[in-house]
Amino acid sequence: MRFNSELDRNVSVDSCRRAVSAVFSVLLMVIITFVAGILLYNFVSGMVENLTDSSSNQLFSLRIENVVMNNTCMTIHVGNSLNDDVGVTKVYVNNEPRDLLFSTGTSIIIPKGSSGPVYVSGPYMAGGMYDIKIVFNSGNSLITVVRY
Repeated sequence: MRFNSELDRNVSVDSCRRAVSAVFSVLLMVIITFVAGILLYNFVSGMVENLTDSSSNQLFSLRIENVVMNNTCMTIHVGNSLNDDVGVTKVYVNNEPRDLLFSTGTSIIIPKGSSGPVYVSGPYMAGGMYDIKIVFNSGNSLITVVRY
């Protein structure tokens, strides 16, 4: 059997073009994946940076300065460095909601740039450990553990 050399040459050129086309398509997919990864990394790292900045600002903007207790009342002194007044909406002691005692009016407001007391009623026993969670009208909360 004799092959036509012109036909053999055309076949080899076509197969060569197909091989080069496959290499270019794989290379293009790798480049696209790499660029997409870089874009995703930049997007996610920017989101994480914003999240840590806002949480660290809030962490130092509202703080529990002091807790004083007796058998029937807990006084929590809360500091507020935010640019707005904040209101205390709820206090949990050992994951149970507790009644707030109001010194004036019907709500507890911590003025901006100041601190104020939060009075929480309930029976407290000497030597007991208490998990305290204060929830504010801004949605922020503070958590601490105290021993009486």
